[in-house]
Amino acid sequence: MSDIIKNEAEQSSEPICSEPLTKEELDRLFWRYQLRYLTCCNLENWHGNCYAYDMAPLYKKYYDKDGQREGMLRMFDFINTEQTTASVLWGILVGMEEQKALGKPVSDEMIRTVKSSLMGPLAGVGDSLVQATILPLLTTIAISLTGAGDVLSPLGVVLFIIATPILLWAYARVLFNNGYTLGKDAVSTLMGTAMDRIKTAVQLFGIIVIGALSASYVKLSTPLSFAASADATPVVLQDVINGIFPNLLSLLLVIGCWYLLSKKGMSVTKVIFGLMGIVVVLGLVGIL
Repeated sequence: MSDIIKNEAEQSSEPICSEPLTKEELDRLFWRYQLRYLTCCNLENWHGNCYAYDMAPLYKKYYDKDGQREGMLRMFDFINTEQTTASVLWGILVGMEEQKALGKPVSDEMIRTVKSSLMGPLAGVGDSLVQATILPLLTTIAISLTGAGDVLSPLGVVLFIIATPILLWAYARVLFNNGYTLGKDAVSTLMGTAMDRIKTAVQLFGIIVIGALSASYVKLSTPLSFAASADATPVVLQDVINGIFPNLLSLLLVIGCWYLLSKKGMSVTKVIFGLMGIVVVLGLVGIL
């Protein structure tokens, strides 16, 4: 995203409506998120497009065309999380966007920080609870009710098809309602320095999560070695680097990508393809 677009997105448009969201509108936002979450996913900002699309009814209520565009740009930021558990985040964002439109001091930065910082923890909780516990448990029950051998029953399949969405949507609805209340009330209770402290804490938490993910998944090393003489034992360059600063190359890679994305304004797609090209070339010459 260019600096011009970022600057435009930070500008605040005057709302065209001052009424809070109605129950029907909240219901529509909840079901829009649940049923259309993966309608426009991509590999650059993953679910960011989905969040922008799902928030469109709120923006249409409160803003003109320019305001709707600015609001959707806030939602376009990269996010990758577990949909059902992240209903609490969706509720928080709806509450914060509503309060922002009603004139409360909610900044674009705060909305973006909350969204990016909570996606990692919610993904961890959601994957463990939904993907690794609830769904396998329901599958096991369904299989046991289906039967075996010559005695088969459609009861298990029917139960799975009916029970799964009911349980997950009930779970998501509770999270959404609580998240919406939190997002709406946080603006009135956390003002001034308190809001600044919360924002700083959330930012630090996000940095810790990104740092942990980077340390776990980014691995860069070199097989280069050298010897003082033909009879000497070769010294592996990677061992020397690890003796001074373990995983230094991985850290430099993360910092380099951050620099290109945040300071040079390069897109994620360009960075990915650039890294692919560099890795291929350096691999062929034996550096990596």
